Amino acid sequence: MYKFAFTYLVKEDPETWKDFAISLDLLYKNILSKLSCRYKIIIFCEGEPTKKANLILQKLILNENINLSINKISLKSYVNRDKDDIYIKEFPHPSDCRLIFPLGYRDMCKFFAYDVFLDKYFDDTEYFVRLDTDSFFICTNKTFLNQLINISSDYGYIKNTIQYEDKAVSLGFGKTLYKFAKQTKFYKSNPIHYLNICQEATVKPKIFYTNFEIVKLNWARSNNHKDLMKYILNANGIYNFRWGDALIRYYSVSLLRASVEPLRGCLYKHSGIYDSRNILRSLLVKVYSKMRNRLYQNKYERNLSKIDKVFLGIG
Repeated sequence: MYKFAFTYLVKEDPETWKDFAISLDLLYKNILSKLSCRYKIIIFCEGEPTKKANLILQKLILNENINLSINKISLKSYVNRDKDDIYIKEFPHPSDCRLIFPLGYRDMCKFFAYDVFLDKYFDDTEYFVRLDTDSFFICTNKTFLNQLINISSDYGYIKNTIQYEDKAVSLGFGKTLYKFAKQTKFYKSNPIHYLNICQEATVKPKIFYTNFEIVKLNWARSNNHKDLMKYILNANGIYNFRWGDALIRYYSVSLLRASVEPLRGCLYKHSGIYDSRNILRSLLVKVYSKMRNRLYQNKYERNLSKIDKVFLGIG
């Protein structure tokens, strides 16, 4: 039995494979090489890895003897989206009029929201660990590694990364949760509690951000979770209103009262910088990053100078 299955979904794009190679290299350096438990890596992809990505993959397979599988899929087929289904093909981005969320993005949301948990590749695994191709673990300490290895909760995420979701991509979600909750025994036992959850999802929805998460597969495959997910998926909100997998996960965890563990002790980058080591260190990292450049443009995952290492607290 494997404790973890570290899982990537890679689209057919050279830049994405380039990021993936960096992400996987950092993952091995800062986490995998330090684990004392059994784990494997599962990569779902729609095309061939680039030469650089292949070098990293072969190094891990041949030199480090890691159980690593590459599974070529058609994402549209994997999530069973019918070509005749009618949705807005170019869903507008809530904060940038120049951008869209294409149907392929919404396929990705459905993939991570639920479909991937049912895959046979996870039958011998206790925890699913999700990473994006631009998930970069720049630094981890003993606290983070100990929490990771010893995790027993249903869900794990990086501490201090709960954020508010844009209401433009959560339209109708709270109402769907409410309609589901009202027909369950959970709601009848404490209606005010569940009403508050559904109301929050409507007025000021939250998400576990960073696109890194640890999900106990027994919980993800439980009847309670299956029932909730079937109800959410049947509402077609992912495709019609661009409900994201992070929004769905946050409220699945809340509504079903899953046990949750925030992980401390890492410096992680996904779009922005997230530091869960301590408050002072986190503040220093943000100030330094802003002084050097805009916070979201620093390339710490590609190159760390000696000054960077001092201010970021990396030995």
